[in-house]
Amino acid sequence: MFKLFYIRKLREVIKNPVMLSFSLFMPLMYLLLYAPLLKNLTGMPGFQGGSVLNTFLPGVLISLTVFGGAFSGFRLIDEIRQGIIERFRVTPTSRLALLMGAVARDVTNVVVQGLIFTAAAIPFGLHVDPLGFVLLLLLMMCSTALFASYSYAIALMVKNEDALVPFAQMVAFPLLMLAGFLLPMELAPHWLRAAAYADPLYYSVAAARQLMNGHLGKPVIWEAFAITVPLAAGVIVWAGASFKRVIQ
Repeated sequence: MFKLFYIRKLREVIKNPVMLSFSLFMPLMYLLLYAPLLKNLTGMPGFQGGSVLNTFLPGVLISLTVFGGAFSGFRLIDEIRQGIIERFRVTPTSRLALLMGAVARDVTNVVVQGLIFTAAAIPFGLHVDPLGFVLLLLLMMCSTALFASYSYAIALMVKNEDALVPFAQMVAFPLLMLAGFLLPMELAPHWLRAAAYADPLYYSVAAARQLMNGHLGKPVIWEAFAITVPLAAGVIVWAGASFKRVIQ
């Protein structure tokens, strides 16, 4: 059942490749217009060794998971409005399979974006550790599942795009800024660095940078997985329960 829903959701993305292009527009603008400004920061805290892109790009990859997930609920609201979700009330369809099919679509979409974005950055000087990058993709998948499930749960609660926007923005932007996704938090004042330790995304961004550089033994990598995986599982359970309440 999950496979059927996943394929159905994936076809929606394939039929509308323009959306993928729009999703990549902002990251590519960061790469072309913002990353060159960082070249003079080589040697500063958080930028030691390697290309500055190895510090900059992993943070943007994590931001893809946030924006690719946190705004997924808009599609669900559209399906509710069209009566698509209502039709499942009279079917024995697994509500969890319905949710996971949509989440898996979002995860696939973000992974494809990440692969394209990373490939585009290599000619600019990005150095990729193969094993570290595979683990980074796994971390991105967990992060996308977390934020997509959150977005679906909120969408089922508010059932309105205008109401969903603040829920998405008030989570996405503060968490990303506090995580130091554009500039490492080593450059931040002490009070801001102390606050960052309470942000789950801080560990994901820090881990992503270590993974891209092949520093696989750094504790922050396993801390990121230890935080992200349980959070994702908990939010998926919450979203699944919301689906069951709405589609009874």
